[in-house]
Amino acid sequence: MDGKEKLRESEIKLGSERSKWLENFWYHYKWPTIIVSFFVIVFLVCTLQMCTKEEEDFTVLYAGPAYLSSEDTSGIEDVMNFIMTESLGENGSNKTGLVSYHIMSKAQILAAEENGSYVDRSYNTTNNDNYYDYIMTGETSVCILDPELYANLVSNERLMKLDEALGYHCEDSEDGYGIKLSSLDIYEAYGAIKKLPEDSVVCVLRPPLFGRTSKDANFKKDMEMFGAILNFNAE
Repeated sequence: MDGKEKLRESEIKLGSERSKWLENFWYHYKWPTIIVSFFVIVFLVCTLQMCTKEEEDFTVLYAGPAYLSSEDTSGIEDVMNFIMTESLGENGSNKTGLVSYHIMSKAQILAAEENGSYVDRSYNTTNNDNYYDYIMTGETSVCILDPELYANLVSNERLMKLDEALGYHCEDSEDGYGIKLSSLDIYEAYGAIKKLPEDSVVCVLRPPLFGRTSKDANFKKDMEMFGAILNFNAE
């Protein structure tokens, strides 16, 4: 047997041993390998999305009985982007996000059910819980809320007086904490905003101890957005 044949037999033997090792490994560790691989892929995908996603300059929160489709949400965001540019010129934001929670009050649920509509009460409760969790994160200051949700935040001292938030007296507020959406020019000017109930109240959350809006610079940016919404002139 010459050297070439010995080398070939050695390679075959080595390949066979590797194959047996892989078969044995796969037999004993198949599911742990699949599970670990799955989580590694998910982690890499999520990391890539986080690294490539554009950071939003502002986030506006809506919570109430209106269900907003993705098209409705995009329309409202486009209006917010436009009024910020109109208000602040080159310093205006073109990246505004809308976070919405479809929440019905007990009275609204009963009224809907009396009219023959089905209401998923479990879904409503979950959204309500998620909404309260979200306002504690400090991700946003500017809110557009159903009157009952608004009244709850006022009673729990979670909202700022508008004079304090804006730095000037706001005459259009009935209680000093919020303004009805329907009284603003932005509501009359844009059909996208009319997707929201006219009795919704525009208001400002108190800055938390932690989170994005706990930083003065971020809260100031949110107040620029809030001022642009209140002071928008359709003429």
